[in-house]
Amino acid sequence: MGGAVFAVIGVPLAWMLGPMVVNIVASVRGAPVLVPHSVRVVTLCVIGVFLGGSFTPDLLNRAGEWAVSLSLMVVFIPLITVIASYYYRRFAAFDSPTAMFSGAPGTLTAMVIIGGESGADERMIALTQGLRVVIVVFLMPIIVTLATATGPSSASFLPDGGPFAWLDGVLLFAAAIIGFGLARIFNLPASAMTGAMLASAALYLSGLVSWRPPDVALWVCLWVLGSAIGSRFSTVTAQTFFHVSRHAIAATAVVMSVSAVFAWVVSGFTGVAFLTTLLSFTPGGVAEMCLIAIAFDIDPAFVAVHHLVRIAILITAAPLAAKWLAARPA
Repeated sequence: MGGAVFAVIGVPLAWMLGPMVVNIVASVRGAPVLVPHSVRVVTLCVIGVFLGGSFTPDLLNRAGEWAVSLSLMVVFIPLITVIASYYYRRFAAFDSPTAMFSGAPGTLTAMVIIGGESGADERMIALTQGLRVVIVVFLMPIIVTLATATGPSSASFLPDGGPFAWLDGVLLFAAAIIGFGLARIFNLPASAMTGAMLASAALYLSGLVSWRPPDVALWVCLWVLGSAIGSRFSTVTAQTFFHVSRHAIAATAVVMSVSAVFAWVVSGFTGVAFLTTLLSFTPGGVAEMCLIAIAFDIDPAFVAVHHLVRIAILITAAPLAAKWLAARPA
């Protein structure tokens, strides 16, 4: 219903944002909304296959662009963490551990677990992290739509779908399953999406596969992820939700502003389109930002790698931050 209403009124990416908003309202009001984990895993694998199709041989020629932007990630992540955590301490009256893990730009599950071990309030971390994703995912499609409405569209980064080929379909299906399994073994971030992306990218780069899944699969992914984001708040009371949301909106606005500055700098140094760098540096959910890049055909490979590196840095640094907080005098 949410997707249909948003589509009628012309909201960008209506089949993700509509379900997201309606499910947020339903979950905060106590409705038992839930997207099964298995459904989300399948959806992430499909997104990974779409992403794999955006990897092309000319990526090696653009290695210099990636090196500059990825190196700035090392500066960007701690900076926005400090800025957001300061806001939560100063204006939301969070204690230091809760503020730090609330301000870190993802990932929700890891920040809740590691933050909880540091004595932080897990419920507040989950709520602020979830709200950050909601705010970013809601705003970015609107920003991209407004930015592209006045200018020519960029060159396509995704292969044409073409007629269905059984062999290609079977190979991509097998790649998604095998890639997911290997990613789980090696504990890669966003394993379902990352594994399917790397395995399918190998097929596309080798020339063994040229067929791309149809757009209807993309819209199903939008619908599932939008519903999944919205259903995260079923354990939160309406009073807590609205109290914390105003702080999350303010903190996320600051973070997005800093992201825009970094994106502008990277775009100026590398020549990569500003919208591409903006999607790469704005810290929404990994799968959601990649899905937005796919939907708007904004260099999905570039966007995916940057968000995966962001998560890898956070997962590596968060335990060290937890030890530092534990060692501080009370």
